[in-house]
Amino acid sequence: MGTLFIVRHGETEWNAEGRIQGHTDIGLSESGADQARSLAERLAGVSIDVAYSSDMKRTSETAKLALGGRDIVLHETPMLREYHKGEFEGMTLAEIKSQFPDEYPKYLEKNLDYAPKGGETTRDVSARMAKIIDEIKSNHLNEAVLVVSHGGALRAAMVSLLNMPIEGNWSFVFGNCGLTTVDTYKDNAVLRHFNDTSHLNGTVHHGLGS
Repeated sequence: MGTLFIVRHGETEWNAEGRIQGHTDIGLSESGADQARSLAERLAGVSIDVAYSSDMKRTSETAKLALGGRDIVLHETPMLREYHKGEFEGMTLAEIKSQFPDEYPKYLEKNLDYAPKGGETTRDVSARMAKIIDEIKSNHLNEAVLVVSHGGALRAAMVSLLNMPIEGNWSFVFGNCGLTTVDTYKDNAVLRHFNDTSHLNGTVHHGLGS
């Protein structure tokens, strides 16, 4: 059995402003860095063998802080990036509604094949995340792995791990630096904890696997 410790990156200034980030490379805010340090305290007693993050600053910074200076290899890969949101990147929902009134309703629909101009569809991201999460699971079946990615991408990862229909992409919400744990087996995956943010408010939930 292996264990995946799955984390959405810490908060950024654009998160706080409600701006869509996608592939725009925004680093952590001071609040986000503090969240990652709180996660490091949460994970301090947990054995971790290897770590993966997307190659965006907000995820790699979160991973490095969460590892707390441990001598653990961090693999950064564009496969774990967030959805590319095309021409909507950098915008708030209010700005999209104002500047793209015809596109705005389409953006809000649960449409697997919709993408903003220049962006990725849910189907695209689901295929990408299924590939990388299966590689990580298969390559580390008996190890504990930290995986730091993005909210939308991680929804697709969960759909793949739990063998859900692709429409399950709309069934998850990941908070900044929330911790999700999944036990992995060759032919199965078991969700143990989901989006646990107790380390961010001082009420740590104990009982993590090693």
